[in-house]
Amino acid sequence: MKLTAGMRVKNGELWAEECLASLSEFVDQIVILDDGSTDHTPDICRGFPKVTHLIRWEKSFFQEGLDRNVVLALAKDTEPDWILFLDIDEVFEEALAGQIQALMQIQDCGIWGFRMLHFWKSRTHFRVDGRWGEETLGHVHPRLVRNVPSLFFPPQPIHGAHVLGAQGRPLLSDLLIKHYGYAHAEEVVRKCRRYREVDPGGDYEHLLDESGLQLVSYEAARRFLNGGWQHADCD
Repeated sequence: MKLTAGMRVKNGELWAEECLASLSEFVDQIVILDDGSTDHTPDICRGFPKVTHLIRWEKSFFQEGLDRNVVLALAKDTEPDWILFLDIDEVFEEALAGQIQALMQIQDCGIWGFRMLHFWKSRTHFRVDGRWGEETLGHVHPRLVRNVPSLFFPPQPIHGAHVLGAQGRPLLSDLLIKHYGYAHAEEVVRKCRRYREVDPGGDYEHLLDESGLQLVSYEAARRFLNGGWQHADCD
């Protein structure tokens, strides 16, 4: 089955190489909306042959839902059977490359969800204290969806990453998404500042608060998710 990956990006040069190299192993095409990057992100994207659509849209406003619907339209233009959505600072576990076709072959499934690990100021440990752990344990990210006409993203200005309108049974994969957006200390500060600018009423204090910091190693991720992790797994 044909699979197209779609994403919106802005200033993602820290992660673009790894993300696109990983995707290139198992998708047929990659479509990208660049939201006005001022770094080398567009140049890195152009260096990958499977990036067949790269549109640059420099605008004076931030509207994530709108951007993601543009990405959806670009993906649909490639006429795929399935579409995979992710962000430039995310990487799926390597095992997905060998399992992706089997996931798409399940006849009554319309969408696959994945859990996400938020790596904290490193690429070896993810954060689990407070709402970080609640999000990792309780939040499912629907990212792999069968291409049907009813798909759309809600018109949310921020945090509108979940596609709606899927048809078929939703299933949860045991494979994980590794989120590296907080793996660099300076990026944590930048993200917090950006979120406050576009969403002044939002609560983003947890991005800077490390008072109850608790980290778990990637090797212990499944023990944590299954409730069997030990305090020795934490730093």
